[in-house]
Amino acid sequence: MTEETTTTESTESPVAADPQNIVDTAAANPDFSTLVSLVTTAGLASTLAGEGPFTVLAPTNAAFEALAKKMGVTMDELSTTLTTDVELLKKVLTSHVIAGKVMAADTAALNGMEADLVSGEKAKVVSADGVVSFTIGTSTATVTTPDVEASNGVIHIVDMPLLPLELQK
Repeated sequence: MTEETTTTESTESPVAADPQNIVDTAAANPDFSTLVSLVTTAGLASTLAGEGPFTVLAPTNAAFEALAKKMGVTMDELSTTLTTDVELLKKVLTSHVIAGKVMAADTAALNGMEADLVSGEKAKVVSADGVVSFTIGTSTATVTTPDVEASNGVIHIVDMPLLPLELQK
């Protein structure tokens, strides 16, 4: 006697599962490898993977490269500068986090106001003609892709890292 085995394929998509937390969502996208590495180095991964909710203004690798170019340094030099002082790195990274979930549609009501960042800094919010930006001093990050939802908040992809005031000297 021969046994016949049949396999049935599931029609369920793995994408239909619950969204991942902010850290796992960022880690799943290779464009955020620099950000994820810095978050891990700073010891903030478990916090940002926690309950939240958080709004993260997430610079891509290209955004960090643009910052390095603007500062006249290489990516290696920028990375070394950021990772040498972990407390400073934490301040830089938490300058990209708002406690609570702020969707792009919510920013219109915040236009011209300041958002309190987890770092203690305040970022001026400008929302006009569908474009949203956050500014600390002379450091501005413009949202390029809003509302990447995660289980514990939302990610807005930005074109430039925000620098705390103490780094703008």
